[in-house]
Amino acid sequence: MRGLKGLTALGLTAVAAVGVTACGSSDSSSTDSTAAKSIKVAMEMPGPINDKGFNASGYAGLMNCKKQGATTTFAEKVAVPEQARTMEELAQNNDVVIGHGFEFGEPATKLAPKYPDVKFVVTSNPIPPKATNQVNVMPNSTQAAYLAGVAAGTATKSNKIGGIAGFDFPVLKSQMEALAAGAKSVNPNVTTKIVYLGTFDDVAKGKEAAQSMAASGIDVIYHIADAAGIGIINGAQAAGIKAIGWGFDQNSIAPDTVIASQIVKTDEMIGNQCKAIIDGTFVGGKVVVDGLKSGIVGLTKVYNEPADVQAAVDKASAAIEAGTEKGVPEIAPGIPSTGPEGN
Repeated sequence: MRGLKGLTALGLTAVAAVGVTACGSSDSSSTDSTAAKSIKVAMEMPGPINDKGFNASGYAGLMNCKKQGATTTFAEKVAVPEQARTMEELAQNNDVVIGHGFEFGEPATKLAPKYPDVKFVVTSNPIPPKATNQVNVMPNSTQAAYLAGVAAGTATKSNKIGGIAGFDFPVLKSQMEALAAGAKSVNPNVTTKIVYLGTFDDVAKGKEAAQSMAASGIDVIYHIADAAGIGIINGAQAAGIKAIGWGFDQNSIAPDTVIASQIVKTDEMIGNQCKAIIDGTFVGGKVVVDGLKSGIVGLTKVYNEPADVQAAVDKASAAIEAGTEKGVPEIAPGIPSTGPEGN
């Protein structure tokens, strides 16, 4: 899950880093006939749909909407300067516009009052929208990141683990803090090194960062880096150390390297909103939060590690759901990190 330092920082922090040009794509050739009514749904994404991470999860959500009968269109690799213009173009021709990522909250907030008949859905954004035709959906990802830390802290042999993210956005920093906290909860001797790449797209830079960490003695690396995360996994594999993936189960990328992956079922969160719109039960003007108990976020099973690693993860997961684990950082102010209200 990603996010920006703040709404006013949008143009300054990401323009140089996300330098790809906007390009639109369409997937509107067919629809299912089982839906109560047909809707036109468009999605805007900052990166490529084949990144096997954040953007791929958004596209899976769009396909969830298609299965429910929607006609779908998408724009991928939309550079920051083009995001507001692209969103407005999509709003002029669709019933629903989904901005996949925190950074789409600002243009959605500006456009929602202008297009009251269009529903706006923004992912990974904890800021409550004012317009009743906009909803923000927020996975409580620090819970799962904490579990990733528990796995890393239990699995490490060197007592050195690493975290690599694309940018130092607040929701990413919160997950890195959760990684470190989870590791410390099971291993007081562990140290965590965090690196921010300044890119989500540079696979070579991700690989280089992973290999640099390995050279310093780090033997487990966790990433939140979209396409660059593939490079991180490849770098960990080349160095003979372990990795923890993000978004989907990334074990198939390097089965002997990826010991677990943090899961964010963005497709279900997006699909739930499409269902509500089709059913006429959509409620805007709020943030929808999902945590471990909902099944939207979590950690995959642990691969190729002793049973005590999985046992430690299971114990921490149960404590987070029950609200007895107090060491999990908040994903954003006002969103409980554990217990029923955070799940």
